[in-house]
Parts: sequence; C-alpha cells; structure tokens
Amino acid sequence: MAQILKDEIRERILASALEEFYCSGYKSATMRGIAAKAKIPTGLIYSYYKNKESLFDAVLQPVLYDWGQVMASEDIDKANRESRGFSKAETECLMNLFTHRQEFIILMDKSEGTKYAQEKDRFIREVEKHFQYKHQNDENADDVFIHIVANNFVDASMQMMYHYKGKDWALTMLYQLSKMYLSGIGR
Repeated sequence: MAQILKDEIRERILASALEEFYCSGYKSATMRGIAAKAKIPTGLIYSYYKNKESLFDAVLQPVLYDWGQVMASEDIDKANRESRGFSKAETECLMNLFTHRQEFIILMDKSEGTKYAQEKDRFIREVEKHFQYKHQNDENADDVFIHIVANNFVDASMQMMYHYKGKDWALTMLYQLSKMYLSGIGR
C-alpha cells in the first residue's frame, strides 16, 4: 500500500531544511540533520524528495528568478508609493526576497556544491547590464566602474538581508542605494 504524503510533514521537512541549509550551507547540511530537526526518520524525507538536491531546489523555489527579465521591466509603479522608482516587477521581486530572505541568503552565499553556486555572480552580471543600460547615453560612464558599482550594490543588498529591520526600512535603504548608485555613475 502506498504511503499517503501529508502536507504537514512536507512543511516540517521544508522548514527544517531551510534552517539546516541556512545554518550549515548546502555542502555541510545533512539529510540526517534535517530529519532530526523535523522529528521524522531520515528515510521519510525520501518519500517527499528524491535527494538532497531536490530538497534544496524546493527550499529555494520562492527566490528563483530570471534576474534579467525582472530588471528589464520598465513599468515604474507610480501608483504604489512603496516602489520608490523601481518597476512593478522589481518591487514585487524585492518584496518577495525580503519575505524569503533566508532562502535568498542561502541561494547567494550558501549554495556551494550546487547548480546555484554561481548565482550571485550571475545576479551581479544582470545588475551590471541593467546599470549599463540605464547609463548607455552617459559619455562618462566607465564599464569597470559600473562593474564595481553593481558588485557593491549586490553586496549592500545582501547586507540588508542579513541585517533586516523591516519592510519600510529595507525599501528606504534600497531607494537610497539605487539613488546614490544610479545618479552617481558618470558624474
């Protein structure tokens, strides 16, 4: 007789995996440790997830984006005072990342040994492309400087994730960063 999979067990596994991956990173996290946190036998995890990699994919699902597509959106959300000059797609993405900041930190800083190991570099490249596009007509814009700014912008965003003080604080910090970085390039 096939075992009936229960949503409550799946949620406990995901919550325990999130904690384990956040504290230990992918490489050091163990299915045994995840099972112990979930208070279930290790073998039961395999009824829900094929392996550690598929469990990791499930944990990261809320923060997996096509960064280029998000940043290519030009629809500035003027009706939403929270947008602060970001497009609707960027605002929705940022709000989701702050809601799921542990998952985002895992994706960016704790995914060594997975297919996501280069995600932070990919994110930086997309931010860099976005900044280059925004300053394509600026004769003083320098590609190396834009690369440095994009790298710093991503690092600053990560610091906001680690030191999060609430949604309004995060939006204010992002607005200040983007205003400083974007208006300062080539000036």
